[in-house]
Amino acid sequence: MQPSTETQVTEHRYDRLLLAIVLTLIGFGLVMVYSASIVSADHQFGDPTYFLRKQIQHVVIGLAVLGFFAWLPHHALERYAGVLLAIVSFMLLLVLVPGLSTSAKGASRWLNLGVFRIQPSELVKFGFMLFMAQYLSRNQMKLHSWKVSWLIPVVVLGVIATLLMRQPDFGSTILCGLIMTLMVFAAGCPLKQVFVIGAVGAGFIALAVTTQSYRMKRVMTFLNPDSDPLGAGYQINQALISFGSGDLTGMGLGGSRQKLMYLPDAHTDFIFSIIGEELGLIGSACLLLMFIGLIWRGISIARTASSSFGALMAFGVTALVAAQACINMGVVMALLPTKGLTLPFISYGGTSMIVLCASVGLLLNISKRTPPPAWLHSKHTITTKLDSAESFVQRWLHKPAQVT
Repeated sequence: MQPSTETQVTEHRYDRLLLAIVLTLIGFGLVMVYSASIVSADHQFGDPTYFLRKQIQHVVIGLAVLGFFAWLPHHALERYAGVLLAIVSFMLLLVLVPGLSTSAKGASRWLNLGVFRIQPSELVKFGFMLFMAQYLSRNQMKLHSWKVSWLIPVVVLGVIATLLMRQPDFGSTILCGLIMTLMVFAAGCPLKQVFVIGAVGAGFIALAVTTQSYRMKRVMTFLNPDSDPLGAGYQINQALISFGSGDLTGMGLGGSRQKLMYLPDAHTDFIFSIIGEELGLIGSACLLLMFIGLIWRGISIARTASSSFGALMAFGVTALVAAQACINMGVVMALLPTKGLTLPFISYGGTSMIVLCASVGLLLNISKRTPPPAWLHSKHTITTKLDSAESFVQRWLHKPAQVT
């Protein structure tokens, strides 16, 4: 009997540890949203459970989306990544149309669809990550060229950044730029190019800050929060008081004083400070460990993916969650200037929760290491994808992909 010449790929189970970590984060987030919002919900709506009930709805939808993306072969997204990015970018344009958008604190970031609201900037981060994975996987062997590595990604980022800054949403703009740089580096771009692009990006950030007085004021407040304790520095000072009150073990779940209308956005951007106040350093450290576990599983999935597109997408998802969590925690602890980014899976927010669940669904799908189905074989064979994956891993992580 002659040996088979066909490539054999063993299907693995999805990463159950990753799923357990994410479900734990979501459950913990529900508890903390209720604890942080109970007073403000009662004050605004006469219902202490208002934000909890809304967040439960977001979680239910998010878990359904997670299941869908865990089932959908992730290879299908490679073909339509550009189309998806174009659609969500068009939604950014719609946000600028009067009557379609909803404004809060001087920013127009939500599309008002009557029954519910959508925040297109969250979708754009997801769409841009998919586009970068598609582009880099198709041009991976040419990334030594400046033109190939950066021209198209920077142009696309420039269009997205222009729309985001019109809202304005400076935080999402920075996050998209960071994801682009990390993904190009992970795909095998020379480190010298990354440093140059990073320096140019830092220059654009400095220009954006110095040309807008409110951004400059945020930076000055970050450098000296006590310069305006009842104005620009009020929120960050209240957050620091929360952490100081929590000490090692915290004041107990539900025991926060800052959520009694002292700390604005206690259940959204600044929920980490309530966690520090109620659960102390120990509770905050446990949350940080869960995010580290999520990042570890994401990187492991990227290292063993069955295609370069899957590997880059897994890395992009992991980098997106990690960067957003680090920025949020850094802002709340006064290590970074104030930015309007939520804490992944923990903060209150519908679009953010749904997009994050979709991202985790993709990670779970990639972790199964299955080849693309027959209806996606029009351009690439399984062997081509596996060879591409091996090249990716060798260049980025210096560890050959295992194919059984």
